[in-house]
Amino acid sequence: MSLTKQLWLAIAAIMTIAFGISFLVSAWSAKTYLEDQLRLKNIDNANSLALSMSQIEKDPVLIELLISAQFDIGHYQSIRLTSPTGKVMVEQMSDAVADTVPAWFVRLIPLRTDPGVALVQDGWRQYGKLTVVSQNRYAYQALWRGNLRLLYWFLFSAFVSGVIGTVILRAIARPLKEVVKQAEAIGARRFITIKEPRTREFRSVVRAMNALSGQVRGMLDEESARLEQLRRDAQHDALTGLLNREHFLKKVQSELEDENSPPAGALFILRLPELIQLNRQLGREATDVLLKRVAGALEESCPDEPCLIGRLNGADFAVLAPDVESLDELTQKIYARVRLSISDPSTTSEHTVLLGAAVYRHDDPISQVLSRADMALNRAEQEGGSAVEAGELNVEWKPAASLVAAWEVLIETALNLKRVQFATYPVLNGKGELIHYEAPARMQIIQSSLWMSAQEFMPWSSRLGLTERIDEAVFEHSLSWLEENDGPLCINVSPQSVCDPMLTSRYYQALKHHPQVAKKLWIDIPEFVAYRHAREFRVFCEALKSLGCKIGLEHVGNQICHIGELYDVGLDYLKIDSAIIRDIDQNPGNQTFLRGLCTISHTMGMMTIAEGVLSQREVGCLQELGFDGMTGPAIVLA
Repeated sequence: MSLTKQLWLAIAAIMTIAFGISFLVSAWSAKTYLEDQLRLKNIDNANSLALSMSQIEKDPVLIELLISAQFDIGHYQSIRLTSPTGKVMVEQMSDAVADTVPAWFVRLIPLRTDPGVALVQDGWRQYGKLTVVSQNRYAYQALWRGNLRLLYWFLFSAFVSGVIGTVILRAIARPLKEVVKQAEAIGARRFITIKEPRTREFRSVVRAMNALSGQVRGMLDEESARLEQLRRDAQHDALTGLLNREHFLKKVQSELEDENSPPAGALFILRLPELIQLNRQLGREATDVLLKRVAGALEESCPDEPCLIGRLNGADFAVLAPDVESLDELTQKIYARVRLSISDPSTTSEHTVLLGAAVYRHDDPISQVLSRADMALNRAEQEGGSAVEAGELNVEWKPAASLVAAWEVLIETALNLKRVQFATYPVLNGKGELIHYEAPARMQIIQSSLWMSAQEFMPWSSRLGLTERIDEAVFEHSLSWLEENDGPLCINVSPQSVCDPMLTSRYYQALKHHPQVAKKLWIDIPEFVAYRHAREFRVFCEALKSLGCKIGLEHVGNQICHIGELYDVGLDYLKIDSAIIRDIDQNPGNQTFLRGLCTISHTMGMMTIAEGVLSQREVGCLQELGFDGMTGPAIVLA
């Protein structure tokens, strides 16, 4: 029961008691007063009438007329004249009752008055005894009206008191709503803090809960920093901070297999063939400084998010550049920057740098890509510089205007004809039960009726500014799918859509009219969006989670150190990048990292789901680490 309802009940109870007491006091006081007034009226009227009768001739007819006249104008219940012997000489009686007053009220408050008695004289002789009783129905009516007015005033006072009390209670309880929200948020493992209210009792509660939230956030920050250190130890080269060989190759393999990746790219391998001699000449510390400069030059050459940079061994570095626009330009840029970073202005000698680049297509075997890169590196060694190996591929890095126009027509046509749908792949928990279906986008080529995967058309959609339209088409199709099917569905939303408030509003309005569908919709958002576009990301989550949607991050792994910043968002799950999952049963370093990640995720109320699981060995290991769900080629719905 709400506080407001309890307040009204309390006021009703208090006013009822107060009215009852006031009624009794008022009624009995009025009863005593009216009885006294009636008694005095009886006495006065009896004396007055007896005096009049004593002064007139004692004619029985005249006496009766006088009594009748007095009875008719004086509102009497009875007037009786009796002889000295007790014989009734004249009597007038009224049978009128207080018909406007409830009988229960008359029974509750009986008016009892003494009759007025006076002697009638006939000269020096007593003629008779006069008894007068006044009518009390008017007294009852007055008493009834007075108590009704008292009741109305009490009801009015109760209503006014309730309204004023409600306003005051709401003002007092306004901080309580924030306290309740904070308690609910903490219950949902969103550790938010609120401003302390002025009410002392509420302030103590809020201070304690804020302290709890602060302690948990501190713990999350510490755990995030520890996880980040574990991740760097397991995945990065200790000297340069670049990806180590094992993790870099897993990222390359993931890039080649992931259908959301660009359709083509380039792998660069850079070698310092004189590293052993430089180590002897300069010493270990100076050589380490030189290697760090090389790593810095590579990072400056490829500042974009999709680029991956790793150190394969002591003298070899690698760069994976998906969807690079100009292969020759990037090759020259990397080569020039690295040579500049290791040049020594104090000497005329130059250090040798070799750079080989291999072109790849999506789904190429990683061994084939590495082989091409080695061939290019061998050519670079023979030619004394850099070389590119494309094999039999004919990659157009700078698309011609005609190709761009053709893709624009193809995508626009598919959108206009509603030929954008999705495929479905199961995400299962440890017991083999369905968590949801993943739904990567598909687009139909109208001319051939073939369906393209997202990695084929999404890069062109992004280049043409059509990503939001594709997201909206997938969203609309998901609503229809969810209305016709029982299982939960998970769709991908691009960074552009998350940052578009108009599109967020359209999603909200559409789901608002389909509440049952909203509860079955899961939404994947790229990990970097949560940090790079934090404000828009929070607005998106707040809008759609209020309708029951579940929202999580996909391809998680590179920014674990910032996961504590999401303490108040209320995300439902994290999908861990397949590059970290690959061969997890053989990687103790990543196992420690993922076990800690599952712990901190569960502390924040989030599920952990593994992407791209390839074998049952990985499944068993992931279950031991605490993962809640898995997806990939090895995961099949029974």
